[in-house]
Amino acid sequence: MQGWAWKVRVKAHLSTCLFLSLILIFTVTSITKCLNGENIRALSQPANLHVNVERKITLLSGGYMMINDTFLLSQSMEGGSKPTLVTSYVVGMPKNYSERLVYYRVFNHGGSLPVKILEDELFWWLNVTFPEPVDLSVNKAYNFTVMLVLSDLISRKTASIFSATFPLYPSLTHEALSCNVTLILPSSAKVSENDYPTNIFVNKTGDFRVLNNITSPLPPYSNISSWIKFSDVTFRILKFLELRREISIDVWGKISAIDFYEIEAANVYSVDIILPLKATDIVVYDAYGKYSKADVRFSNESYGVVVKIYLSEKLRADGRIKIAVSYALPPQNYLVKDGWQNYVLKINLIRPDEWVIYKVALIVTLPEGASLIQVNEPITRAQGIRVESVSPFQERVFVEYHSVVRFEDVSINVSYQYMVFWAGLRPTLLAAAIVGSAIILFLLAKSSAHVGIPSPTPVSVEILRKFIEVCEEKNRIMSEMESLEEQSARGKISRRQYRLMRKNLEGQLSSVQKSFLDLKAKMEAAGRTYANMIKRLEEAEAEIEVMKRSISDVEVRYRRGEISAETRRSLLEDYRRRIDRAESVRDEILLRLKEEIL
Repeated sequence: MQGWAWKVRVKAHLSTCLFLSLILIFTVTSITKCLNGENIRALSQPANLHVNVERKITLLSGGYMMINDTFLLSQSMEGGSKPTLVTSYVVGMPKNYSERLVYYRVFNHGGSLPVKILEDELFWWLNVTFPEPVDLSVNKAYNFTVMLVLSDLISRKTASIFSATFPLYPSLTHEALSCNVTLILPSSAKVSENDYPTNIFVNKTGDFRVLNNITSPLPPYSNISSWIKFSDVTFRILKFLELRREISIDVWGKISAIDFYEIEAANVYSVDIILPLKATDIVVYDAYGKYSKADVRFSNESYGVVVKIYLSEKLRADGRIKIAVSYALPPQNYLVKDGWQNYVLKINLIRPDEWVIYKVALIVTLPEGASLIQVNEPITRAQGIRVESVSPFQERVFVEYHSVVRFEDVSINVSYQYMVFWAGLRPTLLAAAIVGSAIILFLLAKSSAHVGIPSPTPVSVEILRKFIEVCEEKNRIMSEMESLEEQSARGKISRRQYRLMRKNLEGQLSSVQKSFLDLKAKMEAAGRTYANMIKRLEEAEAEIEVMKRSISDVEVRYRRGEISAETRRSLLEDYRRRIDRAESVRDEILLRLKEEIL
């Protein structure tokens, strides 16, 4: 009985501690939010301060929206002759829009101004601090600008019809004397009176591409949204999800590079890629093969080599575009010698002519025998810089950024130490190895009647081509089987049609799989490099299949009521991310094999 009573008391104490912990967390969270809100409201402004706002909202091709708010601070006539000093000002936006923010900057005629981010339950705030107190007296004024770039506020309704929502006014903690809003549409957009709220905007031009709204006064804590629809056959929604630039330097200083782009697009028939200046030997690939000269255009600009790629029809239909561009760079333009054994690689991750790349990665493989000294990068917000060993005598440097916009200069300097004798070391070692191997083989042949040690068989171009074709055919059949499953589940085809078509596809897959195994054996016999590539390819395909089965299991569990909608959403997002990563690995390997064919 005593043991049982002791257990009851322990459980009671644990329950009490848990309850008190939850109360403490809730209390701290509530107090923090309240204090944050009070801090915002405590940032008072002088009573005799007048504020006028000019807001320009520009819809940009690519699917982004730029908002420029220019604030004019002045002293009211009622302020008398006593100077008005302003040390800071708070500007905000409704919190639901802050999730779409990809870039912000506050500046005046002298450059950028420091800001501090604050939040409450309804708004996201920028507390702008002026380097020196601004002295406002009668007939004097001070202005500064807040630039915001937002994504995912423009959506595509049909092939050429788009709609946009946006915050109509800036959110301020105090009343503004006036707010003049100008909405600027793309130059080729077409709008009619039914495509925007006429009670809010006034058309000041004949073609409706510039709309205005003047509000006086603008009340504090404005949280008003507006909208517009427009048609435009040239407007594009284009997201650069990832740029991965891989650069290799050999022992003689030769620089080769390959850029991998992952793009999400709608209504896009061509893509412009910007390579570093003086890039040569440019070759473009996608998952379906190499691009011909007719599908690629080059132009040399002051900021780099612009590669215009006219996308294949298959790629346009995907919505998710993956492109690889390989090229060479002249060492004299990118490698600087610093002393007798130190070198600096100067490379600029030049952005495409779009507003943001959500993930940027630079991978530099140093010459064999080189050792990294340091990596200098100007924007000082790299998500991580790390060094890995490729071999006992070779290093690889990784630098990664998130959400890089066109305004940022991502020029990176990779400094390393390299002794010239390494350039001749490998040929010397190779010659010694050949001589040594010849001696060993001679001795073995002399002392044994056995045939010599088998050596790896080189892979012919024809085998590589067939292997790539078989992989792509297998992917096509798997995709058709998935589509068939969806059509059957939705009742679009009969069960008899489903069985016949499935049996036909399974027969094709069996034949392709047999060819794959035969070619795989030949590839693996050619050496470790190809064996590793095939291993990674099979691991990626296995990961894709496992994740697809997991998605099906999640849907079944959700329909049975075993998991909540939030858990379902979280699991599906995770599984789809893992599928995207595995597909990227698979596509990268096939692209690398296609390079071998050239």
